[in-house]
Amino acid sequence: MLRLLLTICVVTGVALSADSTSSSPTPMLKQYCFQCHGEGTPMAGVSLEQLTSQPSVGNSFEQWKKVAAALDQRRMPPEKMPQPAEADRRQAVSWIRAKLNEYATKHAGDPGPVTVRRLTSGEYAYTVRDLTGLDLKLDGDFVPDEVGGEGFTNFGDAQFMADANLERYLATAKAIAGHAVIGSGPIGFFADPGKSGFELSAIDRIQNIYRAHGFRAASGEGGKPYGLERYTKAFYAAWRFQHRQALGESKTTLEGFAAREGLSARFVQHIWSVVHKPSPVYPISEVVALWQSLPVPAGPSRERTAA
Repeated sequence: MLRLLLTICVVTGVALSADSTSSSPTPMLKQYCFQCHGEGTPMAGVSLEQLTSQPSVGNSFEQWKKVAAALDQRRMPPEKMPQPAEADRRQAVSWIRAKLNEYATKHAGDPGPVTVRRLTSGEYAYTVRDLTGLDLKLDGDFVPDEVGGEGFTNFGDAQFMADANLERYLATAKAIAGHAVIGSGPIGFFADPGKSGFELSAIDRIQNIYRAHGFRAASGEGGKPYGLERYTKAFYAAWRFQHRQALGESKTTLEGFAAREGLSARFVQHIWSVVHKPSPVYPISEVVALWQSLPVPAGPSRERTAA
């Protein structure tokens, strides 16, 4: 059987110990191709001397494909030039294509180099809004975004950065930095830029605290009343605590009634202490009298009975 296998190999010209992809074609290319495709001024812009000096065929994948095709189709070397042996030619083509296939398999799914691009005007505006919380509408100062052949404005080869674009981006960044408030806690951004940022930021934070926890009954300087419903809820929570026995909730604390109304326990405790002052002064005395005149519940509340 072994003798038959050896005979077949000899007839077909296949060597068992020889690997057609193990020998680099560089010596053959140097002998027959470097004269026209060397480092100087290579013909057709293809320098085989440079290609063979690279560590991987992947660095010039397309050029190596052309080299393999030219050798396979006997277009290179030209007819009037010395020709390599047919076995050397086939071995060179096999080596190149084997290396190309190896590289393609190893990097399958890799898109290759991706052009670094700038943000489009819209992306820049959205980024500024996400970082600052402000809609400054500064993207109108940029030049219109280019559309690549793919139909997208965020295509890297179309979104290059010209000198004029860079100047506008820098000017816009400077304008955005003018809205930053630094030194009063974590960095923040305020709608009004300038030196008054510290004061305006402090006023804005104070107003937010009042809106979240306080109230204002009368409008002043164009302001609007807010938080008035907190007092209604606080008086109601104090009334329920006052009559917790009749309501069938003797074990519920004042803090518990406050939590049901979404109020802080300290606020309801303050209201409770006010309505139980022995000798309140006017006008608080009027409010206390109205609260104390509220009717006593006839029995457990509906929500309690349903529960």
